[in-house]
Amino acid sequence: MAERPLSHIRVLDFGQYLAGPLVGMMLADMGAEVIRIDPPGGPRFKSPAADMLSRGKSSLVLDLKSAEGRATALDLAARADVVIENFRPGVMKRLGLGPDDLRAVNPGIVSLSMPGFASTDTDLAGLAAWEAVIAARTGQFTDMGLNRRLMGINPSFTPLALASAYGAAFGAMSVLFALAARGRNGGDHIEVPLASALLEGLIYNCEQIEAYPDRYKSPREVELDRRAAEGLPMNLPFAALSEFLDPFYRTYPCADGRGFYVVSCSIAGHPQRALRALGLGELADELPDFSAYLDRKDWPADWSARNYPVGAGDRARVSSAMKAAFLTRPSQEWEAIFGAAKSPATAQRFTKEWLADPHALASGLVLEVDDPRHGKMRQMGNVAWIADDAMAATKLPGPVLDDARARLDAILSEPVRPAPGASGAGGWLDGVKVLDLTNV
Repeated sequence: MAERPLSHIRVLDFGQYLAGPLVGMMLADMGAEVIRIDPPGGPRFKSPAADMLSRGKSSLVLDLKSAEGRATALDLAARADVVIENFRPGVMKRLGLGPDDLRAVNPGIVSLSMPGFASTDTDLAGLAAWEAVIAARTGQFTDMGLNRRLMGINPSFTPLALASAYGAAFGAMSVLFALAARGRNGGDHIEVPLASALLEGLIYNCEQIEAYPDRYKSPREVELDRRAAEGLPMNLPFAALSEFLDPFYRTYPCADGRGFYVVSCSIAGHPQRALRALGLGELADELPDFSAYLDRKDWPADWSARNYPVGAGDRARVSSAMKAAFLTRPSQEWEAIFGAAKSPATAQRFTKEWLADPHALASGLVLEVDDPRHGKMRQMGNVAWIADDAMAATKLPGPVLDDARARLDAILSEPVRPAPGASGAGGWLDGVKVLDLTNV
């Protein structure tokens, strides 16, 4: 098999449900050998989604409550590079597989723990932190939703598994950083609490800045402040919400009734491109357009098209013109026009439509895998792509339960991993130089 970026790495994936298995999937996508450690009876999460998260992995059933199962797990850890788990804090230690146990048999092991709440959180560490529990505790169902707050429907449940998604992304990156620094630092233990990852990923909805100028607040934030200051109820009807969205960051109905999502704010030239794509060139030329990095006293207007949001004095006329223009064509025509104009926007799609979308398939954002349980199966593409990686779009299906058993003896006959040559305490990226050309 062709060499991949992580072809030399072996991973033991003890994860269940989403966060841990998703990290394992991303590492497998980059070529790592990932062995999924299953309890007797198989994974707890029995779903086609679980089979997608296990693509490219093999399966080994171990009863970690038995001495034999724990001994086999430690023997495997001595011949592995990474261990992933997302149990509650202390579970792996009680099983005899905690960070110290792993380092005792393999000083170079990189272990990743993804509990719901941090092991140092004396109040919540022991909680059975399902996705919805984390979301409820961190405000995902309440404070993070400006629409929900304005409509007075808090709390409002969403099934989006954001904590696991953000946690997996941070976890996978941390593992890669630790592996790259292993020659200097030796092995490492990493903890990525999913609650912390959720707050980090949604910081733009969580942070509160004292004396934040109204000109930088979204229209919804201004309306929330107004209603709170005047003691008014939060009872805005859904139909009225659109008028509290920025014209360049909202959904518009088109001639075919489909919504068209525009995200053309905050970057120089993007609002003008959107307006010109809509045939509103004169309006585009009228927008105040200057660097908001100027001293406030030197601003020629009270807002700039390079910054979010559109000023209160111009918002209604820009919004009205855009709404009328979008109703003149169907969404697919607008998608082609906005694409040619290089203005960020897209027609809204149902999941089934996205899975069959020619762009999604041609770009590799959606891949087709031949799964033994489900047949031809459309799945998410790679999280990261490597240039000239001919194997990137080739995905093996999820494993048959315990299929790694046949080669267990061969794995355990390998020599244990040698101890790394150093055990420093430097940062993962010490010595790396970065040229930052970003301006957003």
